[in-house]
Amino acid sequence: MAEFQITDADLTGFAGKVAIITGGSSGIGLATVELLSSLGCLVVSGDIQAPPAVGEFLFVQTDVRSWTDLTKLFKAAKDKHGRIDYVFANAGIGPRADYLNLAVDEAGELQEPNKDTLDINLNSVVNTVTLAGHYLKENAEGGSIVIMGSSTGLHPVRAADYSTAKSGVLGWGRGYARVVEAAGLPIRVNTLAPSWTATQVLPDLKDLLAAVSQACQPTSVVARAVAYLMADKSRHGEVIFVCDGKYTEIEKSVLAPAYETIKGDSLSDDAVLAKVMALAG
Repeated sequence: MAEFQITDADLTGFAGKVAIITGGSSGIGLATVELLSSLGCLVVSGDIQAPPAVGEFLFVQTDVRSWTDLTKLFKAAKDKHGRIDYVFANAGIGPRADYLNLAVDEAGELQEPNKDTLDINLNSVVNTVTLAGHYLKENAEGGSIVIMGSSTGLHPVRAADYSTAKSGVLGWGRGYARVVEAAGLPIRVNTLAPSWTATQVLPDLKDLLAAVSQACQPTSVVARAVAYLMADKSRHGEVIFVCDGKYTEIEKSVLAPAYETIKGDSLSDDAVLAKVMALAG
């Protein structure tokens, strides 16, 4: 596996650059807002809740489930700063659905399981990244998109709605990276897969983990990975596992080689798709 370190010297080149962050009022989002602002970046934060304190950044109240709200967020950033360089699709919540115990309404009819986690953790990420691509391709030098995934997208987890959303995010990030490559766009797309981190995804998470002797990394560790992926122009199409303060690239060092071994001499699905599209086009 390709473990690497992030030093302060790696986090440069942010002065005058413009970054949009969703879910920027708490947790990893807030830590990233604070870090990028300290590095001279012009930050625009979108969240359904106001930040805990006023800072050197623009806050736009945003319900990420709403396409209209997301478009307003991007337009506000473009109107204020004239450009967008980086986007961190970060907004997320914890598990909400109970798939074994269905609720009933007043008439006794079964109710559909709660979809908030799927809507916020997956659908809003797809929409945020789609808008990011629309704006970043306007820049001759492109830009960087960082997507908030989770280690729960890498293995079976009993929080089914949460792990499903994060598995979808993993597939979306890997696929969208290939889409911009095929289009020849200078946009870099990378996905984060943090393990246990002290956020507001679960109430009292840090205390609960301490009770079962499970370490919980600070949000600042993940925020540094976000900034690093924005700054390092060589990073594209990668998945970064963040655990216990350590950073490991797993797409090119683990996931892709595993697939190559499994498929053997067959063409990859993407290679076949490229041939089909060339024939159809």
